[in-house]
Amino acid sequence: MKEIEGSSNIEAIGHDGDTLSIRFKGGAVYDYMNFPADMHTKWMEHIDAGGSAGGWFHKHIKLSDYVGKKRETK
Repeated sequence: MKEIEGSSNIEAIGHDGDTLSIRFKGGAVYDYMNFPADMHTKWMEHIDAGGSAGGWFHKHIKLSDYVGKKRETK
C-alpha cells in the first residue's frame, strides 16, 4: 500500500490488479472488489499532482456503485 501524505482521512491506498484497498485514519481498511487498474492509476496521478485524495475518493468511489467491505481485524 502507498502511504498518502497530507490527507486528513486516508492513510494508504493499494491495488492488486482487481481489488482496491484503502486504509483510513484510525486503522479501518476497506476493500473494493473489481476496481479497474486504470481508475487506480488516475487516482494516484491526481494525488501525485497535489490533488485531494479524499475529494477524489468521495467523487469517484463513494458516490459511485463501488461498495467497500471492511476487513475484519484480529
